[in-house]
Amino acid sequence: MTEPDDPWLIDAMWRAADLTRAYLAQDRGQVVTVLTDPDTGLLERVLTWLVLEHDALFDELGEPPMPVRELDATAALAPLETELAMMTAVHRVARRESGLAAAVEGLRPIDRVHAVAICTAVLLLETHGRTAALQHLHAETVRYEQLGYPRPYTVT
Repeated sequence: MTEPDDPWLIDAMWRAADLTRAYLAQDRGQVVTVLTDPDTGLLERVLTWLVLEHDALFDELGEPPMPVRELDATAALAPLETELAMMTAVHRVARRESGLAAAVEGLRPIDRVHAVAICTAVLLLETHGRTAALQHLHAETVRYEQLGYPRPYTVT
């Protein structure tokens, strides 16, 4: 996973999980506050963690469908300034025009973070349903704490 003395990576790990959880819980306020005033370095670390989590989930689940209706409903929670670019990317993925990495390649870092978090949330929703997907993510974050990686910030 990571070293307990690497605070930047631990912060990114938690922000990635909290952002995905906010999308799953349909909590627009939390979607916005998880990444309030992020610097580029933080966004890159969060993106890296989200991609690793998405790829592991994709490997575990195979290639579940990503219905446009569910993508649209989940993406509607994203900050307005990311909406157009991010929606274009996730729709390309849903239509299987490109893989996720290629779809988000030219986007601003904040747009890439939201697009990958949304795709991850939709994969979890499609395979587990909302309640089980939230439980899955909760179990993952409990495991972070058990491994000695407590959340480095307070969730409001």
